[in-house]
Amino acid sequence: MATLTIPLPEDPTATRAYRLAADCPRGGAPLELRQNRRTGVLFTGCSAYPQCAFTEPHDPRVQALSTAVVQAVDVLARQLAAVQATAQQQVAAAQADTQRQVAAERAALGRTVRQLIALAHPDRWPDTPLAHELTVALVALRKTLRTGPPPAGC
Repeated sequence: MATLTIPLPEDPTATRAYRLAADCPRGGAPLELRQNRRTGVLFTGCSAYPQCAFTEPHDPRVQALSTAVVQAVDVLARQLAAVQATAQQQVAAAQADTQRQVAAERAALGRTVRQLIALAHPDRWPDTPLAHELTVALVALRKTLRTGPPPAGC
């Protein structure tokens, strides 16, 4: 595991703060590594000071662990974004393929219905009343094929 080294100023009265890879348990603001002006001792404090006076003794192992966790989460987030992008592309491709297949099947069915209308037309079978009824039903089917299926629940 990599250890993050934070350079501190030589002057113990310096007030610079170094952001840590953790958030304050009270207010959620980022934690900062600070140095006591009088004693020079390092401590972890809330960046929202004086609104939040959270402090704790600094443990460098926590910073190393926090940094490793943040890096791991960052890697996982990038991997997740890549997987999501790939999945979206695959879904879009599958939807487009399905739409093409449905359109091809609808066109083939339309051709078949046209052929059936031509075969069952009453002019070809003048003495058969069933030919007229069959043609009317096939024309209604062709109209349904052109407009698509009726909405669900009708």
